[in-house]
Amino acid sequence: MEFLNFLIILVAAWLLWRRPDKERLAFGLLIVSCIIMAVLFLIGTHTSLVPGLNL
Repeated sequence: MEFLNFLIILVAAWLLWRRPDKERLAFGLLIVSCIIMAVLFLIGTHTSLVPGLNL
């Protein structure tokens, strides 16, 4: 899933660089990427009180 997220961000950057008229699509892809990141974080930390940190 992380690789999929990376590919979505890469496609959004490519769209902005090569096809500036597709800015709305690139923004939508970034929003989808943020939602995926948040869901993965919530799934990974749903059983712990505090997320795992390197202290």
